Amino acid sequence: MTLKSTLASAALGLIAVAFFWTGSSADEGQWLDYSAALKKAGESKRMVLVDVYTDWCGWCKKMDRDVYGDSKVRAVLDEFFVTAKLDAEAATKHAFQGQMATEREIAKAYGITGYPTTVFLTETGEPITVLPGYIPKETFLNVLEYIHKRLYETQSWEDFLKSKQS
Repeated sequence: MTLKSTLASAALGLIAVAFFWTGSSADEGQWLDYSAALKKAGESKRMVLVDVYTDWCGWCKKMDRDVYGDSKVRAVLDEFFVTAKLDAEAATKHAFQGQMATEREIAKAYGITGYPTTVFLTETGEPITVLPGYIPKETFLNVLEYIHKRLYETQSWEDFLKSKQS
């Protein structure tokens, strides 16, 4: 083995370890900031899913890994939603309801007090619903279907679940 191939192998090993250690996934590039997501939603006529998190939140990391990292969930998100991350403690500003607001202020405006919280918006940025807490993958897939098919406009969540069971 040459020095060049040894160095290349070591570099790839370090990249793999760093990738695993940080919990990163290839899907991270598909998350936009709040402003960019709203702009893209308007252009693409897709709804917005906003993942509201904090850096210290263990359940947020579990949601990233086990739910957002799932290939079935990612496929639905990619087809029907524009996805955004919003750090509920960040001072980064975005246009919100006709003025500039920090991510912290936006989270507060949605009434968010716990993390993770998932916010669904129409393609024009109007709130559909705010779902607090960790949501297991199978339940989350049902939520995504209920939202993207706009079934919330015509039936209750309970009726939707009953129809899924029959």
